[in-house]
Order: sequence, then structure tokens, then C-alpha cells
Amino acid sequence: MAPVPSDIASRLPAGLVARMADDADLERMVEFENRFANAARWESPAGVRAFFRTNPQPDRLAIVVERHGEIVGQGTVSDGGMWASPDGSWRGGIRVAPEWRGHGIAKALLALLEEHARGRGAKRFMTSIRGNEPEGLAFATAQGYAEFHRRFDAYIDVATFDPSRFDDPDEIARRAGVRLLSYGELARARAGDLETMQRTLIAMFWEVRRDVPSPAPMPKEPPPFEQARRMFFEGPGMDAAATIVALRGDTPVGMTANMVKENGVAYTNFTGVVRAERGKGLALAMKLRSLRDLRERGVRLFGTTNDEANAAMRGINARLGYVPDQPTIMVAKQLS
Repeated sequence: MAPVPSDIASRLPAGLVARMADDADLERMVEFENRFANAARWESPAGVRAFFRTNPQPDRLAIVVERHGEIVGQGTVSDGGMWASPDGSWRGGIRVAPEWRGHGIAKALLALLEEHARGRGAKRFMTSIRGNEPEGLAFATAQGYAEFHRRFDAYIDVATFDPSRFDDPDEIARRAGVRLLSYGELARARAGDLETMQRTLIAMFWEVRRDVPSPAPMPKEPPPFEQARRMFFEGPGMDAAATIVALRGDTPVGMTANMVKENGVAYTNFTGVVRAERGKGLALAMKLRSLRDLRERGVRLFGTTNDEANAAMRGINARLGYVPDQPTIMVAKQLS
């Protein structure tokens, strides 16, 4: 258990101990964060551990604040590893138990996280605040942070979704000269050249993802193939049956990548279509196929997150019946 600088520890209330988190703390930190998470943001310890295995972040810092061995606050900051932004933005987060707010814990944690990021060349520190936590926004503003971006989590009740309001998704695709396959079906069909297909999907994702509004620019190039393969195709972030790919011939032209979490909630990590195929209803068709699969499997809730500026995708989700949650407010502060 590595100590934190004494000047930070001395700013905490009596009886609290701050220390650098280690690998053994991951489960407890995830469970602490889940106490405050909405359905879309709930994570399993196993899923988070798998994410860090495929995306090592050697410059990441995690701090826990404890009382009698129980976590009452925690903070993290990282450049994102394989998702490191070329503009030097780092992303961090702080969470303090409600009964310990107003005692200087968040301020002490933030000072340490900023110092860590600044010392490693970070240009900007970003963090997110839920719209139902005005005290968090007030705190961030007082520390010199300013709002610059908003995102919305939204959910659809899978069991009550009525697909009869829409054309059959495969028929929508056929009218566009495209076919839909689940990733599982595609992987079986392309078993002889699976790596080639995966490389093509990664390249398509990187191309399309650049067009999605985002708090910070993406890395210019995708990560090395083996790392990307583990991240996209072998971890818990992709459910092979609910992830749908649109193909023109054998060329992927769109994808909705979905996961099913251990709490029974499905979540969309990405939906996109290459520019030449937009306006043909393919994003809607892929989401309809995913909803059909999830409904057959008894999944109860399907979540997604869209940036406020992504009017096209938010419109599709509203048409399907997604109900938006309060916004997630992104704030940032220049460090250099």
C-alpha cells in the first residue's frame, strides 16, 4: 500500500487515511462507484479488470480514502492508454460518499490528480458530472473547471418494445442493397480468414468513429491489431449475437456494437455507418436487429449514450422509444 504525499493526507479529516490504490482494490473501487451509478454506467469488477488487461494504462493514478478500511472517497486520472487523445487531454473522476461530502476530501484528491497529470505532460483535465448532482458542478466550477460538452444516457424497455411500428430490419437492409449479420454469424462465415475480417471492422470503426461528436479527439491511428482484437472482439465489451454488422457484398459498411452486462442491462458502445451509406436507414435497421435478439433472450433494459451534438443518432433512438436520463456534463480545466 503506497502512501500519498503527506501534504495531501494532512488535509483530510481526522480518522481518514489516503493511499495509492493497488490491483487488489479494483473490486472494491468498482463496487463503491456502482453505488452511485445509473443503469448505463454500472460496471462489473470482472468487466473492468478485463478492460485494463486489454488497455494497460501505466500512467493511471488511483487513490482511495478510507475510514477503518472502508472506502469513503476515491479518485482516478489517466491519459486513456490506447485511447489517449492527441490533444493532451486526460480524464479523471472523483467520488465521495454523501455523508463525507463538504469535508475537503474531493478538493484534496483533485489537487493530487491534477499534479499527477500535469507532471506527465497533460494539457487539459476533463471530468464528467451527472446532471442530478448540482453540487458536483458547483464544486468543479469553484476549482476552475468550465462546462464544454454534454452527453445523454438513454434507455429502452426491451420487453415492451413494439417492433410492429417499423419495417423488418432485414428488409430495410435489402432495399439498400445491404445484408445484416450478427458478429457471431459473420465470424462463423469468415472463420477461414477471421483476422482479415477483424482488421477490416477495426478500420471501419476508426473511420466512422471520427465523425461522432466527442469530448476529445481520437488517436490518429488504431492500436496494434492484437491489442485491438482483444479489446473489440474477445472482451466483455462485445456480445456476438447482439452486435450487428451491415455488409455490402463482403465489405462492412456499418456496425452497432453491443454488450450485455451482468446486471441484465444491454448497452450500446457504438453505432455507425460509413459516409457513403448514410441516409438509407441502416443504423435504424441494425438497432432493430439488436432489439429483436435481446428481446428473444429476455434482456430487460437496453441503454446507450449519445453526445448532445449527435442529432442524427439521438433522433433514431427517440424514434425507437429510448427515454433520456439527465445529462452528463463534461467540464475541463487547462493545465498548461
